Amino acid sequence: MNKFFSILTLTTGTALAMGLIVKAPIPLRALAQTSIDSTTFLSNALSAHNTYRVKHHSPNMTISESLNSTAQAWAQHLATSNVGLQHSSRSQRNNAGENLFVYYTTAPSFNSADLGKSAVKSWYDESSLYNYANPVFSSATGHFTQVVWKNSTQLGCGAAPGKATVNGRNFNAFYVVCHYAPAGNVQGQFASNVLTP
Repeated sequence: MNKFFSILTLTTGTALAMGLIVKAPIPLRALAQTSIDSTTFLSNALSAHNTYRVKHHSPNMTISESLNSTAQAWAQHLATSNVGLQHSSRSQRNNAGENLFVYYTTAPSFNSADLGKSAVKSWYDESSLYNYANPVFSSATGHFTQVVWKNSTQLGCGAAPGKATVNGRNFNAFYVVCHYAPAGNVQGQFASNVLTP
């Protein structure tokens, strides 16, 4: 099975910065298809966030229905438009933080439980690059810092399936969007919000 993924994060707060990690080209076209068990997906995404957060002395996040709605709407947009991994506007997500992920595969489906876990794990894996001695924003670690950001206590996630053509090959694409409130990655607040495990 051929598979690869791309992730993108946008940080908000007093400073606005963007980080991009591309493990594959951005899709040239996407059309919605198949379905995702949203309850299983969301439960596993929340559990994965909280598992990583406890390592960094951050409180468990709780689900916000309004953040779920904005995240799901943007995931649907990504799956049905030709924009690739593009962030929603701050107003579309009510100034929440945002992490994006897409998983490409030639398999006809992707386990909903694994989709949530895979997205959060890919974001958290940036932790190996974070410098606790110099606690500032880095595009190489922005997904990780948003996941564990102590003051971000509410989470909403959405997922949508689509089709993508990359380098002339057709893939099934599974888009994940998570919204965080209050938004993390605020300049000057890294030391008190991204704690050493």
